[in-house]
Amino acid sequence: MPRHLFCAPALALLAAVLSARAANAAWFSNFNEAGTTVNGYQDDFSGATLDPAWLEVDVGNNDPNPMFVPSSSMLLMNPAQGDPNKLLYNPATPYNNTNQNVLALVRVARAGSGDGFRGGVSAASAATGATAGQGFNLHFRNHDPVNPHLRLLDDARAWGPRTIDAGAGGDTWAAGEWKWLRLVTNGTTVQGKIWEAGTTPEPAAFDVTWTRGGRTGLAGLATNSLGATGILEVDYVLIQAAGLPSIQVVPEPAAAGLLALASVALLARSRGAARR
Repeated sequence: MPRHLFCAPALALLAAVLSARAANAAWFSNFNEAGTTVNGYQDDFSGATLDPAWLEVDVGNNDPNPMFVPSSSMLLMNPAQGDPNKLLYNPATPYNNTNQNVLALVRVARAGSGDGFRGGVSAASAATGATAGQGFNLHFRNHDPVNPHLRLLDDARAWGPRTIDAGAGGDTWAAGEWKWLRLVTNGTTVQGKIWEAGTTPEPAAFDVTWTRGGRTGLAGLATNSLGATGILEVDYVLIQAAGLPSIQVVPEPAAAGLLALASVALLARSRGAARR
């Protein structure tokens, strides 16, 4: 068989998949857990529907459209009414509801303004009851002051330190930029870390630290409140807590399929070369 007849379809398929993936989402692994084994849960939102273990908390139940929608291998976090609005990981087997570490790759697709524009990662958030959705958060923010920054929030209680405060990381954002957001809480301290997606290793120091307590619950993601019209996109999330299963951390599980396609293409090429 001529070499070009054997390998061309595989190479074409590989190119098509790579092109589609590059257009829709990002590939970054510059975070500490990449390639390691941890007790956790990860999701790259590559499916047409959400994992059924995700629980959407819509305070007020007044959002006619889904707030969290898988789209093109990412999760759209849409405009929302009420406050707060969360997507919380709620598997059948409980995990530690106080000590949690949440990491996500997020960007602002459409910026909003005012107090309601926010979105990012959340920890120790109540799933039900009078405080449903309330917990700790690390949010993209464009308010108080107006310039873009990131800020900790204890829902319905108080806003915490900002990345633009004296002594903080100084991190800002612009629409379209991928950022890693990490939120860690141990029940008494809440810490946030932000860094650029890319090749630079994750920094050792946290940007913002806040002494808070009194929260227990689930970990996950948070979107807009109070009618804000911003849109955020999440390409990957990793939740770590005692009680979650042992997993191999792979930033983009879909990459396994791409490697398989690449292997097919290389095998086709080598076989064709051998037959010449």
